[in-house]
Amino acid sequence: MKQKKKKVIIPIIDVKKYGGKQVAILNGKVIAVDRNLEEIIDQVKKSKPSCPLSEIHIFSVPKTLSVIYYAQN
Repeated sequence: MKQKKKKVIIPIIDVKKYGGKQVAILNGKVIAVDRNLEEIIDQVKKSKPSCPLSEIHIFSVPKTLSVIYYAQN
């Protein structure tokens, strides 16, 4: 039996506001922000106690919009 994949909605994240931090996203909305992963998890558990952590997506937001390309020959 195949499991149906749930579509993940990722909002546009403002680098000026969240740069250098980690954000937790649920249903396309930022629900927690911090520099420390443990603090993010604590915030999520307090604000969404009935939501399993497997449904929360945590991303590290880069400090700048610089992109580094790596080309392998």
